[in-house]
Amino acid sequence: MNENDYKTFKYFLESYFNVSANYNELEQLIQEFNTIENSKYRESFKNELEQMLEEKDWDSIKEIVKVYGMRNMSHDKLIMLVKKILKNIN
Repeated sequence: MNENDYKTFKYFLESYFNVSANYNELEQLIQEFNTIENSKYRESFKNELEQMLEEKDWDSIKEIVKVYGMRNMSHDKLIMLVKKILKNIN
């Protein structure tokens, strides 16, 4: 994985699901993202999430979440996060 991978995911963590957001707000934050961001950006985000699930490089994803979202998450919680976002992104 290089620095340009998962740009939209990083943006989502910094702008929507940052350290000030609670887990119970996640669906609302995804809906905000759906409302505010253009369809091209949402499609890019969806592709990134699908790629994460395919590649299963959870150590790298964990580091991204730590740096950009300021959260320390287990692999199981990361998988849950990615699947929940993917399920609700449109």
